[in-house]
Parts: sequence; C-alpha cells; structure tokens
Amino acid sequence: MTAQVVVLNATLEPIGVASLQRAVAFIVKERAQIVLAADGTIRSNSLELPVPRVVVFNDYVQIPHTRLYDRMPWSRRGVLDRDRRRCAYCEGPGATIDHIHPASRGGESTWLNTITACVACNGAKGDRTPSEAGMPLRFEPRVVWRREVMLLAVEAAGVDLAELGLTH
Repeated sequence: MTAQVVVLNATLEPIGVASLQRAVAFIVKERAQIVLAADGTIRSNSLELPVPRVVVFNDYVQIPHTRLYDRMPWSRRGVLDRDRRRCAYCEGPGATIDHIHPASRGGESTWLNTITACVACNGAKGDRTPSEAGMPLRFEPRVVWRREVMLLAVEAAGVDLAELGLTH
C-alpha cells in the first residue's frame, strides 16, 4: 500500500498527497469521500471500497496559506524535481546538479545557482560558467515554493486536476 492519494479541501483546492493507508483512514472515519477511484477494491472483514486516487474532505480544513507560499529549503532532489529531470543545456534526461557559477569559484548551492544537467553536458561545461563554455541555458532556474512542491506531488501521483474540472 504505497500508492499516493491526492487530498482536496472541501473547497476542492488541492492541499496535499497522502498515503493510501491515510486516505482510507479519512474515508473510514467519515472525514472524506472518494472523488476519483482507481481500478480494484480494498477489502477487509468489515469494509469494501474502491481504491481512492482523489479524496475530498467533508468539512473545510484550515490550512495556514502563508505556509504554502514559504520558500522550500534547497535540496538536490528539489532541483531535479523542479527541472523535471531535464538537462538545462540540451533538454535531455538529466541526473546531476550543475552550479551555474561553479562551486569551485565560490558559487553556492541555491535555487538560482543550480540546475539539472546530464552527465555529458555537466562534464563539457566543467569549471566554467555557461557563457564561458558557450552553453546557454534553455530555461532559467527559479526558487521553489511549498505550493509548487505540493502540485508536483499531485502530478507525480498521476492525477490531472484539470481533467476533474479543478484548477490549480
């Protein structure tokens, strides 16, 4: 039971992603209802219900919205997720982190100084800036906010909110 379930507030605003086990607990405790189900059912001695992919809380849950707009702390995984694992130089699959202003020359690990790169491009750029290496960025790095991380988790769970008639 490692599937991820998208959780919507009573206003149909996405507020996060929960484990399948936690989502089932919301349903059993009658705190939430299933909006979209996957194929199959969950069975126990006293319960049978569709496998939830999206649940909505019955009552509005107060979420400190200011928290959703906090800046996420920088992380290697965060950069890879932000860039959708695409190389900023060739747009191919990327698995490494490159410092735009090289770390060896004082460049820090920050959202605006790091991008995803493929091994070949990272090696070709080496200890130079993109302009020195003649390798322009195909997209610019940006700061990542908590709300974006939550929406990326919804996307990773395989749920298209627009398909459900929900905007994000």
